[in-house]
Parts: sequence; C-alpha cells; structure tokens
Amino acid sequence: MNKLLLLLIGFLFSMSNISQAQIADQAANIWIQMIDNPNTNYYVAIKAYDTYWQDKEKPEEEEDMINEESSSKEASKEKKKEEKEREKKLQKMSPEQRRQLDELKYQCKRFENWKREVFPFVQEDGRILTMEERLDIWKKQQEELNQQKK
Repeated sequence: MNKLLLLLIGFLFSMSNISQAQIADQAANIWIQMIDNPNTNYYVAIKAYDTYWQDKEKPEEEEDMINEESSSKEASKEKKKEEKEREKKLQKMSPEQRRQLDELKYQCKRFENWKREVFPFVQEDGRILTMEERLDIWKKQQEELNQQKK
C-alpha cells in the first residue's frame, strides 16, 4: 500500500514537472508568436521578451563574437575564460540541445530585427501601423514633395 502511494505521488510529481516545462515553453513562444501577429502591441511584446529573458542568459550573437575577436589583443583574461566556458557548455550539449539553442538564437535575432523595423511605426499606445497606413503616409509625403517642386 505504501509503495503504491509513493508511486502515485512520484507520478503526480513528475506530471507537475512536465506541465511546468510545458508552461515555460509556451511562455517562450509568446514573444516569438507576437512578432508574427500584425495586431501585436509593441510594448506588450517587449515586456514579454524582457520577462522571458529576465532570469536567463541570452545567446550570444555573431556580431558580439566578431567584435570580441577584432579586439582580441585588448581582451581581458576574464573574456577568454568566458569563451572557454561557453565552448565547454557547447561540447557537453546533445545535438538536440544544440538545435534548440540555434533555434533560440535565430528567434532572438528575429525579435531584435522586428523591434528595430517596427519602432518608427509605433504609436503612443503601442499599436503598430499597418502596411496600408504606412503606404498612405508615404503617398502623402510623395504628394507634398511633388507640390513643393511645382
């Protein structure tokens, strides 16, 4: 009876861990999904992204690595130590973990690019202008330029 109870408790505990992992995955996907939604509020997306990375280390981007290499003569021992630790972590990863890390790097790049691209079109309330609204603004600007030339 005690063994059965322990087994049941162990099963329930493992199920709660799985559901917590699933919840974490869904939270990760929120900011990824937001950049594909044209009705996303800019400020809510930024908040979701920042919240996700609040207690995690962001993957290093290639630009950061290149900048470190170009100033390698000036690099401190600490940066070299960090690089060795990063390489050790990569070597310990399984192919699936590396694939997940690469996917996360890609999504981070996409988000940062999205953030830069839409920023000029963000309204005070966080709404992002639609492509039609952007096109209308451009057309009005072109008309004004044509009238100034006359």
